[in-house]
Amino acid sequence: MAPIWRWAGRALAALAVLAVLAVGMVYVASELTISRHYPLPPSSFHVVADAGSVARGAHLVRVVGCTDCHGADLRGQYVDDFKMAPPNLTLLAKSFSDADFDRAIRHGLKPDGTSLAEYMPSGAFQYLSDRELSDVVAYIRSRPVGGQAQPAPSYSLAERFKFLTGENMTQVTVMGLQTPGLDLGPQYAVGRHLATIACGECHTTTFNGYPGFSPNLVLVASYGHDDFVKFMRTGKAAGNRELPLMSDTARLRFNQFSDAERDAIYSYLAARGQKLNQEGN
Repeated sequence: MAPIWRWAGRALAALAVLAVLAVGMVYVASELTISRHYPLPPSSFHVVADAGSVARGAHLVRVVGCTDCHGADLRGQYVDDFKMAPPNLTLLAKSFSDADFDRAIRHGLKPDGTSLAEYMPSGAFQYLSDRELSDVVAYIRSRPVGGQAQPAPSYSLAERFKFLTGENMTQVTVMGLQTPGLDLGPQYAVGRHLATIACGECHTTTFNGYPGFSPNLVLVASYGHDDFVKFMRTGKAAGNRELPLMSDTARLRFNQFSDAERDAIYSYLAARGQKLNQEGN
């Protein structure tokens, strides 16, 4: 009879082989999701670049968060929350066509037909109008080219496993889950649209929020106009409270909104909250 230590050694060797196989299966299965190719949709999008479009684009890239991830100079920067560096847009603009930008931003697709798996909020950006997208691209192309190309995204084993469980998703998948928010009529259309492209990234485009991460924006109905405006400008919620993530987002992005834009967003979200609260009672 073999000594017990020999049986233990064989068992450990078998477990090691199984562990290697499991790691390999996670890698292969996740790579099939990350590297899947999709048909490129036709695009007739055309950028119109002039002084007005560049100025409007400069405003948009701030309020919808492009500069949060790609940096103030759009040359890319390491984002600790995501453990990766978004690409240098000033270099990308040298090779990307109008259609390439359209597909990447509004469809979540790279020129080779693979989906963006990074934290690009195409689910919200799919609702950008042609003019808004044109303004954004015009601004990107107006920036001085410089800096280094950022490394391609890489994923740890833990992150790859999340693609298998559905906790991580490619942008093509996310886009299919993002549907328009409650339509309250033309008088709220501007606020609804601005909230979609600016708030939809974190709160979903229905504004219902992600459980455990972001709240349903029905809560805006509990804010008075002045408190909401103060929060959007300073990051200080009612009672001078600091809110995780949102206070910094307000100071970085939402304080760039014009008074008219803030008023429109508040009017829509407050009216939505009041309607849903009434229906819930």
